[in-house]
Amino acid sequence: MEETKESGTKDAGTITIKKDSLWKYSTFVLLAVVVIVGFFMLRGDGGSGAAVNTGNSGSTGQVDLSPFLQNSQLYPSLGPEDADNVVIEFADFQCPWCAIASGLPSWAIEAAQTSPQVNSVLNSAKIVEDMAKQGNLRFVYVPMSFLGQDKFWEMHDIIFAAHDGEENNGKYSKENLKILAQEISGLDQNKFANCLDDGKYSSDVQASANQARTAATGTPTMYINGQKVSPTPTAVQAALQ
Repeated sequence: MEETKESGTKDAGTITIKKDSLWKYSTFVLLAVVVIVGFFMLRGDGGSGAAVNTGNSGSTGQVDLSPFLQNSQLYPSLGPEDADNVVIEFADFQCPWCAIASGLPSWAIEAAQTSPQVNSVLNSAKIVEDMAKQGNLRFVYVPMSFLGQDKFWEMHDIIFAAHDGEENNGKYSKENLKILAQEISGLDQNKFANCLDDGKYSSDVQASANQARTAATGTPTMYINGQKVSPTPTAVQAALQ
């Protein structure tokens, strides 16, 4: 969380935390980081944005969030594009804390009962996603890889629901991703598998990683209306009031 990438393993309802760098994955984008690249298809662009202050990030500079608001091909969103409130989440599908923020894994819900740190993050992204689906804000998601065929959010939920609390253990190999994708109704499975195998969009994965590095040094990182906020339900709800 915040300035470091954290990973956890579940044991009797608790999570053991160890620090690691989010960006270690950028050196082998074609491997672990290229989660779901096979979904990446043209989706069109939309939205606008400007350079904003980093808020509580501790930096006196400015972060240009416009690339994430203007390119829905790389950065999918939910909710109206002209919404008064805009939330941007920088996330990694392998990151346990991003899974916790999604509120989807059963182990995260169980761990929150005994871990105040887990409880403080649980459902922060889910709250935003639900509000976006209700039309109350725009939620822009900046992942380390991409989905298309208009099935991004379905795969987003399936990936985090399958999260086991650990990183880089092979759970999101190409073959496992193909198995997960079979749960999505209406997805062209052959097109997904072929695109995943040929690495056609690996350069876009790298380009996105480079852009995201300018705004986030760990996951999950959230910006609300241009201000960087702590990825907790309390901070998110306060920023949206």
